[in-house]
Amino acid sequence: MDRMSFIGQQIYDLRTDRVPRLTQRELAERAGVSVDLIQKLEQGRKATAKITTLTAIARALDVDLSALLSRRTFLEGVPDDGGLLALRRAITPVLDPAAPGGSVEELSTAVADGWRAYWSGDYKTLAGTLPQVIEGARAADARDQLAEAQQLASCVLVHLGHSDLSLIAVGKALEVVEDPLLRTAIVGTHSWVLLNQGRSDEASVLAVAEADAIEPRRKARAEEVSLWGNLLVTGATAAARDGRSDEARDLLRAAHGAAVRIGEDRNDYQTAFGVSQVVMQGVDVSVVAGDYVKALDTARRMPKRSQLPRAAQARHMTDVAHAHAKLGHFREAENLLTRIEQFAPQWIRYQVFVKAVLAEVLQRGRPTSKTRTLARRLGVG
Repeated sequence: MDRMSFIGQQIYDLRTDRVPRLTQRELAERAGVSVDLIQKLEQGRKATAKITTLTAIARALDVDLSALLSRRTFLEGVPDDGGLLALRRAITPVLDPAAPGGSVEELSTAVADGWRAYWSGDYKTLAGTLPQVIEGARAADARDQLAEAQQLASCVLVHLGHSDLSLIAVGKALEVVEDPLLRTAIVGTHSWVLLNQGRSDEASVLAVAEADAIEPRRKARAEEVSLWGNLLVTGATAAARDGRSDEARDLLRAAHGAAVRIGEDRNDYQTAFGVSQVVMQGVDVSVVAGDYVKALDTARRMPKRSQLPRAAQARHMTDVAHAHAKLGHFREAENLLTRIEQFAPQWIRYQVFVKAVLAEVLQRGRPTSKTRTLARRLGVG
């Protein structure tokens, strides 16, 4: 057997570690895909597949999509204070918080600092500081600061592969939040967490239902329109992953109207929205559908002065690199992958999708020495 990709190894392990073990044919039949596809993934002749296909395979194996994508469940380094175990205790407390409650201003500053670390991919710092912020906000009965810290923890935990704990964290945030706009932002996070678990149907229903409930009036404030638009693009992304491409396009058209209405990229309540976000999700929807030519065409509409957060820009660049690789444009894909590491060096180390694109370039292209060096740094064979 050839050396497997990340995803191929996971499929093989999850298929064979059963009693009785599943055959490749049985797995293919359960997932509604071809035996040839399963064979190519397991043998390393394909590094990845469409998200809708991977979701079907994950469901057939009775696991979350995140398990199939082999995301990290540990940090690159061990923080001096806090850490994942401390974060779990803070999210699911049994005893009264040990940390003293800070002032609302101090807690708000700590949460804002946390979001800056998140958007740069500095999960180690967050794992070290978030437990104290959550415990401090709980001790001070600062409900919105507690909700936002738990929302932030939920986002970090998705990237570290702890999807169930992430879902608990966002649920607890919704239990305590008071600010109605912050609640809307957290509902968007809730939908995104479900999406990352492969529960795209539920993610879409949740986002669209919230969007319908808060649809802004004619004279609504820009932040209200922005949060509404973000729910629309989240719903579109989920619908695309659930195989409902027509609904995804309808939602994106409505989101584009909202983006034009506010006229700028915004990041209200750490929730990015604007024309840049609509373009980014339009590329994502086309990639999910396997229409890579359209994905690249849509990407050309990205505003030159996009105000998307750093991690979002890096994720968009990964989609574009993926489309180039699928079309055989390997030099373009390599150049983008190198730029992503330069642009978001901490973020990239936790991103399995980036590694899958890189693995495909290694397998199908003629990679440069720079690309091979990048692959070694990221642990991609």
